[in-house]
Amino acid sequence: MSQKPDRPPIRCEFFTWRLFPRNGVWYANGRGGERDLGKHSLGTRDEEEAFANLRRLDRQKAVGLGLAQPTFPQDRHEISMEKGWALFLEHCNRPDVLGGVSPGTSKRYRTVRDKHLEFCRKNQIDHWHQVTKPQAEKYGRWLTRNGFADRSIYLELTLVKSVLQWLIDEGYLPESCRFKLSLRRPEGTDTSSYSPAEVRAMVVHCLAEPERHWLADVIVALARTGLRISELAALRHSDVDLSSNVIQLTDERGSSRRRQMGTARRTKGRRGRTLPIHPQLRQVLDRLKSHADGRLLHGPRGGKLKPDTVRRILVQDVIEPLKDQFPTPVGEIGFEHGRL
Repeated sequence: MSQKPDRPPIRCEFFTWRLFPRNGVWYANGRGGERDLGKHSLGTRDEEEAFANLRRLDRQKAVGLGLAQPTFPQDRHEISMEKGWALFLEHCNRPDVLGGVSPGTSKRYRTVRDKHLEFCRKNQIDHWHQVTKPQAEKYGRWLTRNGFADRSIYLELTLVKSVLQWLIDEGYLPESCRFKLSLRRPEGTDTSSYSPAEVRAMVVHCLAEPERHWLADVIVALARTGLRISELAALRHSDVDLSSNVIQLTDERGSSRRRQMGTARRTKGRRGRTLPIHPQLRQVLDRLKSHADGRLLHGPRGGKLKPDTVRRILVQDVIEPLKDQFPTPVGEIGFEHGRL
Protein backbone atom coordinates (compact mmCIF):
# COMPACT_ATOMS: atom_id res chain seq x y z
CA MET A 1 0.00 0.00 0.00
CA SER A 2 1.46 3.33 -1.03
CA GLN A 3 1.91 5.96 1.66
CA LYS A 4 1.05 9.62 1.29
CA PRO A 5 3.97 12.03 1.58
CA ASP A 6 4.44 13.98 4.82
CA ARG A 7 2.18 17.00 4.98
CA PRO A 8 3.43 20.52 5.80
CA PRO A 9 3.58 21.32 9.53
CA ILE A 10 0.17 21.88 11.06
CA ARG A 11 -0.22 24.62 13.65
CA CYS A 12 -2.84 23.72 16.26
CA GLU A 13 -4.05 25.78 19.21
CA PHE A 14 -0.83 25.31 21.21
CA PHE A 15 1.82 23.41 19.22
CA THR A 16 3.01 22.61 15.74
CA TRP A 17 2.77 19.01 14.49
CA ARG A 18 3.60 16.96 11.42
CA LEU A 19 1.06 14.38 10.28
CA PHE A 20 2.04 11.27 8.36
CA PRO A 21 0.47 7.89 7.62
CA ARG A 22 2.11 4.56 8.45
CA ASN A 23 0.50 1.40 7.13
CA GLY A 24 -2.67 3.39 6.66
CA VAL A 25 -2.81 4.73 10.24
CA TRP A 26 -2.28 8.43 10.87
CA TYR A 27 0.44 9.58 13.26
CA ALA A 28 1.39 12.96 14.76
CA ASN A 29 5.04 13.92 15.23
CA GLY A 30 5.63 16.65 17.83
CA ARG A 31 9.39 16.36 18.01
CA GLY A 32 11.84 18.95 16.80
CA GLY A 33 10.03 22.04 18.08
CA GLU A 34 10.47 24.11 21.25
CA ARG A 35 9.13 21.16 23.26
CA ASP A 36 9.66 17.48 22.58
CA LEU A 37 6.07 16.28 22.43
CA GLY A 38 6.92 12.82 21.11
CA LYS A 39 5.33 10.79 18.32
CA HIS A 40 1.77 9.52 18.73
CA SER A 41 -0.67 7.33 16.85
CA LEU A 42 -3.93 9.13 16.19
CA GLY A 43 -5.71 5.79 16.17
CA THR A 44 -7.53 6.15 12.89
CA ARG A 45 -7.19 5.58 9.14
CA ASP A 46 -9.63 8.37 8.38
CA GLU A 47 -7.93 11.67 7.56
CA GLU A 48 -10.74 13.89 8.86
CA GLU A 49 -10.93 11.96 12.12
CA ALA A 50 -7.14 12.20 12.42
CA PHE A 51 -7.36 16.01 12.38
CA ALA A 52 -10.00 15.94 15.13
CA ASN A 53 -7.88 13.59 17.22
CA LEU A 54 -4.84 15.83 16.66
CA ARG A 55 -6.69 18.82 18.10
CA ARG A 56 -7.55 16.79 21.21
CA LEU A 57 -3.93 15.58 21.49
CA ASP A 58 -2.67 19.16 21.20
CA ARG A 59 -4.86 20.34 24.10
CA GLN A 60 -4.05 17.24 26.15
CA LYS A 61 -0.32 17.98 25.88
CA ALA A 62 -0.93 21.63 26.77
CA VAL A 63 -2.89 20.60 29.86
CA GLY A 64 -0.13 18.20 30.90
CA LEU A 65 2.40 21.03 30.66
CA GLY A 66 0.23 23.45 32.63
CA LEU A 67 -0.44 25.67 29.60
CA ALA A 68 -4.21 25.09 29.50
CA GLN A 69 -7.14 23.98 31.61
CA PRO A 70 -8.75 20.69 30.58
CA THR A 71 -12.26 20.71 29.19
CA PHE A 72 -14.44 17.61 29.42
CA PRO A 73 -17.98 16.54 28.72
CA GLN A 74 -20.35 17.64 31.47
CA ASP A 75 -21.67 14.13 32.06
CA ARG A 76 -18.39 12.42 32.87
CA HIS A 77 -15.32 14.34 33.87
CA GLU A 78 -16.60 17.39 35.73
CA ILE A 79 -16.17 15.89 39.20
CA SER A 80 -16.81 18.56 41.82
CA MET A 81 -14.26 19.04 44.57
CA GLU A 82 -16.74 17.87 47.22
CA LYS A 83 -17.73 14.80 45.19
CA GLY A 84 -14.11 13.81 44.50
CA TRP A 85 -13.19 13.99 48.17
CA ALA A 86 -16.33 12.05 49.12
CA LEU A 87 -15.49 9.26 46.66
CA PHE A 88 -11.90 9.05 47.87
CA LEU A 89 -12.83 8.98 51.58
CA GLU A 90 -15.45 6.32 50.90
CA HIS A 91 -12.70 4.27 49.26
CA CYS A 92 -10.39 4.83 52.25
CA ASN A 93 -13.11 3.69 54.67
CA ARG A 94 -13.52 0.30 53.01
CA PRO A 95 -13.09 -2.80 55.26
CA ASP A 96 -9.65 -3.63 56.64
CA VAL A 97 -9.44 -6.81 54.57
CA LEU A 98 -9.70 -4.64 51.44
CA GLY A 99 -6.98 -2.28 52.62
CA GLY A 100 -9.02 0.43 54.32
CA VAL A 101 -7.37 2.95 56.62
CA SER A 102 -7.78 3.25 60.38
CA PRO A 103 -10.42 5.57 61.91
CA GLY A 104 -7.63 7.88 63.10
CA THR A 105 -6.19 8.15 59.60
CA SER A 106 -9.64 8.75 58.14
CA LYS A 107 -10.21 11.55 60.65
CA ARG A 108 -6.87 13.14 59.67
CA TYR A 109 -7.83 12.92 55.98
CA ARG A 110 -11.12 14.71 56.67
CA THR A 111 -9.19 17.55 58.30
CA VAL A 112 -7.05 17.88 55.16
CA ARG A 113 -10.20 17.77 53.01
CA ASP A 114 -11.81 20.65 54.91
CA LYS A 115 -8.72 22.81 54.54
CA HIS A 116 -8.31 22.01 50.84
CA LEU A 117 -11.97 22.76 50.11
CA GLU A 118 -11.63 26.10 51.88
CA PHE A 119 -8.71 27.01 49.61
CA CYS A 120 -10.59 25.87 46.51
CA ARG A 121 -13.66 27.95 47.36
CA LYS A 122 -11.50 31.04 47.80
CA ASN A 123 -9.81 30.45 44.44
CA GLN A 124 -12.88 29.48 42.37
CA ILE A 125 -11.71 25.89 41.91
CA ASP A 126 -14.96 23.98 41.54
CA HIS A 127 -13.92 20.73 39.82
CA TRP A 128 -11.01 18.33 40.07
CA HIS A 129 -9.95 18.83 36.45
CA GLN A 130 -8.96 22.35 37.53
CA VAL A 131 -6.39 20.95 39.99
CA THR A 132 -3.11 21.36 38.13
CA LYS A 133 0.52 21.54 39.16
CA PRO A 134 0.47 25.38 39.38
CA GLN A 135 -2.69 25.19 41.52
CA ALA A 136 -1.09 22.60 43.82
CA GLU A 137 1.97 24.81 44.25
CA LYS A 138 -0.32 27.76 44.98
CA TYR A 139 -2.05 25.67 47.66
CA GLY A 140 1.35 24.95 49.24
CA ARG A 141 2.13 28.67 49.36
CA TRP A 142 -1.30 29.37 50.87
CA LEU A 143 -0.63 26.84 53.64
CA THR A 144 2.75 28.47 54.33
CA ARG A 145 1.17 31.92 54.61
CA ASN A 146 -1.36 30.52 57.06
CA GLY A 147 1.41 29.30 59.37
CA PHE A 148 1.39 25.56 58.72
CA ALA A 149 4.62 23.66 59.34
CA ASP A 150 6.55 21.89 56.58
CA ARG A 151 5.42 18.46 57.78
CA SER A 152 1.77 19.49 57.56
CA ILE A 153 2.27 20.98 54.10
CA TYR A 154 4.00 17.82 52.93
CA LEU A 155 1.10 15.70 54.19
CA GLU A 156 -1.54 17.98 52.67
CA LEU A 157 0.02 18.11 49.21
CA THR A 158 0.80 14.39 49.18
CA LEU A 159 -2.80 13.59 50.02
CA VAL A 160 -4.21 15.96 47.39
CA LYS A 161 -1.97 14.26 44.82
CA SER A 162 -3.22 10.87 46.01
CA VAL A 163 -6.86 11.90 45.61
CA LEU A 164 -6.21 13.19 42.09
CA GLN A 165 -4.30 10.06 41.06
CA TRP A 166 -6.99 7.80 42.51
CA LEU A 167 -9.71 9.65 40.56
CA ILE A 168 -7.65 9.18 37.38
CA ASP A 169 -6.95 5.51 38.06
CA GLU A 170 -10.65 4.88 38.72
CA GLY A 171 -11.70 6.57 35.48
CA TYR A 172 -13.33 9.66 37.00
CA LEU A 173 -10.73 11.89 35.35
CA PRO A 174 -8.72 11.44 32.14
CA GLU A 175 -5.03 10.64 32.10
CA SER A 176 -4.26 14.18 30.94
CA CYS A 177 -5.09 15.45 34.45
CA ARG A 178 -2.11 13.61 35.95
CA PHE A 179 0.94 15.73 36.79
CA LYS A 180 4.23 15.33 38.63
CA LEU A 181 4.87 17.37 41.75
CA SER A 182 8.19 16.84 43.51
CA LEU A 183 8.00 17.24 47.29
CA ARG A 184 10.90 17.20 49.71
CA ARG A 185 10.11 15.28 52.89
CA PRO A 186 11.03 17.41 55.94
CA GLU A 187 13.91 16.00 57.97
CA GLY A 188 14.50 16.23 61.70
CA THR A 189 11.90 17.17 64.30
CA ASP A 190 10.77 20.18 66.30
CA THR A 191 9.51 18.00 69.16
CA SER A 192 11.14 18.30 72.57
CA SER A 193 12.36 15.07 74.22
CA TYR A 194 12.24 14.94 78.01
CA SER A 195 15.44 14.27 79.96
CA PRO A 196 15.47 11.72 82.82
CA ALA A 197 15.59 14.59 85.32
CA GLU A 198 12.51 16.18 83.74
CA VAL A 199 10.58 12.91 83.83
CA ARG A 200 11.47 12.40 87.49
CA ALA A 201 10.32 15.92 88.33
CA MET A 202 7.03 15.36 86.51
CA VAL A 203 6.36 12.11 88.39
CA VAL A 204 7.25 13.65 91.78
CA HIS A 205 5.02 16.64 91.01
CA CYS A 206 2.07 14.36 90.23
CA LEU A 207 2.61 12.16 93.29
CA ALA A 208 2.50 15.24 95.53
CA GLU A 209 -1.27 15.51 94.95
CA PRO A 210 -3.53 12.44 95.33
CA GLU A 211 -5.81 13.60 92.52
CA ARG A 212 -2.87 13.41 90.10
CA HIS A 213 -1.55 9.95 91.05
CA TRP A 214 -3.22 8.49 87.96
CA LEU A 215 -1.18 10.87 85.76
CA ALA A 216 2.05 9.81 87.47
CA ASP A 217 1.28 6.21 86.45
CA VAL A 218 0.62 7.34 82.88
CA ILE A 219 3.92 9.27 82.69
CA VAL A 220 5.90 6.31 84.04
CA ALA A 221 4.22 3.94 81.58
CA LEU A 222 4.87 6.22 78.60
CA ALA A 223 8.49 6.89 79.60
CA ARG A 224 9.30 3.22 80.28
CA THR A 225 7.60 1.63 77.25
CA GLY A 226 7.69 4.14 74.40
CA LEU A 227 4.01 3.43 73.75
CA ARG A 228 1.84 6.00 72.02
CA ILE A 229 -0.80 7.48 74.28
CA SER A 230 -3.56 5.84 72.22
CA GLU A 231 -1.87 2.45 72.64
CA LEU A 232 -1.44 2.96 76.37
CA ALA A 233 -5.08 4.01 76.75
CA ALA A 234 -6.17 0.76 75.10
CA LEU A 235 -3.82 -1.46 77.13
CA ARG A 236 -5.59 -4.22 79.11
CA HIS A 237 -4.59 -6.33 82.10
CA SER A 238 -4.64 -9.34 79.77
CA ASP A 239 -1.81 -7.73 77.75
CA VAL A 240 0.51 -7.85 80.77
CA ASP A 241 2.38 -11.06 81.58
CA LEU A 242 4.01 -10.42 84.94
CA SER A 243 5.41 -13.95 85.15
CA SER A 244 7.42 -13.33 81.96
CA ASN A 245 7.83 -9.62 82.76
CA VAL A 246 6.60 -8.49 79.34
CA ILE A 247 3.74 -6.61 77.75
CA GLN A 248 2.24 -8.17 74.61
CA LEU A 249 0.88 -5.57 72.22
CA THR A 250 -1.11 -7.24 69.41
CA ASP A 251 -3.01 -5.85 66.45
CA GLU A 252 -6.63 -7.00 66.73
CA ARG A 253 -8.32 -5.52 63.69
CA GLY A 254 -8.73 -9.06 62.34
CA SER A 255 -10.81 -10.13 65.35
CA SER A 256 -14.52 -9.98 64.47
CA ARG A 257 -15.50 -10.38 68.13
CA ARG A 258 -13.28 -7.47 69.19
CA ARG A 259 -14.68 -5.32 66.38
CA GLN A 260 -18.25 -6.08 67.42
CA MET A 261 -17.37 -5.15 71.01
CA GLY A 262 -15.70 -1.95 69.82
CA THR A 263 -12.42 -2.87 71.55
CA ALA A 264 -10.32 -4.01 68.58
CA ARG A 265 -6.83 -2.53 68.94
CA ARG A 266 -4.97 -1.15 65.95
CA THR A 267 -1.20 -0.85 66.04
CA LYS A 268 0.85 1.28 63.69
CA GLY A 269 1.95 -0.76 60.70
CA ARG A 270 -0.41 -3.58 61.78
CA ARG A 271 2.48 -5.17 63.64
CA GLY A 272 2.39 -6.47 67.20
CA ARG A 273 5.36 -6.22 69.52
CA THR A 274 6.61 -7.47 72.88
CA LEU A 275 7.87 -4.95 75.44
CA PRO A 276 10.02 -5.77 78.48
CA ILE A 277 8.70 -4.33 81.74
CA HIS A 278 11.08 -1.80 83.32
CA PRO A 279 11.54 -2.14 87.13
CA GLN A 280 9.95 1.30 87.71
CA LEU A 281 6.92 0.32 85.65
CA ARG A 282 6.78 -3.03 87.42
CA GLN A 283 6.21 -1.20 90.70
CA VAL A 284 3.20 0.54 89.16
CA LEU A 285 1.79 -2.66 87.67
CA ASP A 286 2.17 -4.63 90.91
CA ARG A 287 -0.15 -2.29 92.78
CA LEU A 288 -2.78 -1.78 90.06
CA LYS A 289 -6.04 -3.58 90.76
CA SER A 290 -8.19 -5.25 88.14
CA HIS A 291 -11.03 -3.11 86.81
CA ALA A 292 -14.41 -4.22 85.48
CA ASP A 293 -13.63 -2.84 82.02
CA GLY A 294 -10.33 -4.75 81.84
CA ARG A 295 -8.33 -1.59 81.11
CA LEU A 296 -4.96 -1.21 82.75
CA LEU A 297 -4.97 2.55 83.37
CA HIS A 298 -7.80 5.01 83.92
CA GLY A 299 -8.47 8.74 83.85
CA PRO A 300 -8.76 11.28 86.68
CA ARG A 301 -12.22 10.07 87.76
CA GLY A 302 -11.58 6.38 87.27
CA GLY A 303 -13.16 6.28 83.83
CA LYS A 304 -11.72 5.48 80.43
CA LEU A 305 -8.29 7.01 79.80
CA LYS A 306 -8.78 9.56 77.02
CA PRO A 307 -5.68 10.79 75.15
CA ASP A 308 -7.05 14.33 74.73
CA THR A 309 -7.76 14.59 78.47
CA VAL A 310 -4.24 13.41 79.29
CA ARG A 311 -2.71 15.97 76.90
CA ARG A 312 -4.73 18.83 78.32
CA ILE A 313 -4.05 18.02 81.98
CA LEU A 314 -0.35 17.32 81.32
CA VAL A 315 0.14 20.79 79.86
CA GLN A 316 -2.08 22.59 82.35
CA ASP A 317 -1.11 20.86 85.59
CA VAL A 318 2.43 19.63 84.94
CA ILE A 319 4.25 21.44 82.12
CA GLU A 320 3.13 24.94 83.07
CA PRO A 321 3.94 24.65 86.81
CA LEU A 322 7.37 23.11 86.14
CA LYS A 323 8.55 25.15 83.17
CA ASP A 324 10.41 27.66 85.36
CA GLN A 325 12.33 24.76 86.90
CA PHE A 326 13.49 23.75 83.42
CA PRO A 327 13.78 27.06 81.53
CA THR A 328 13.99 27.03 77.74
CA PRO A 329 16.53 29.39 76.12
CA VAL A 330 15.02 32.06 73.89
CA GLY A 331 14.55 30.76 70.37
CA GLU A 332 15.05 27.12 71.41
CA ILE A 333 12.69 24.18 71.83
CA GLY A 334 12.62 22.83 75.36
CA PHE A 335 10.60 21.51 78.26
CA GLU A 336 7.74 23.98 77.96
CA HIS A 337 7.09 22.77 74.42
CA GLY A 338 7.02 19.11 75.42
CA ARG A 339 3.93 16.99 74.86
CA LEU A 340 3.01 13.31 75.06
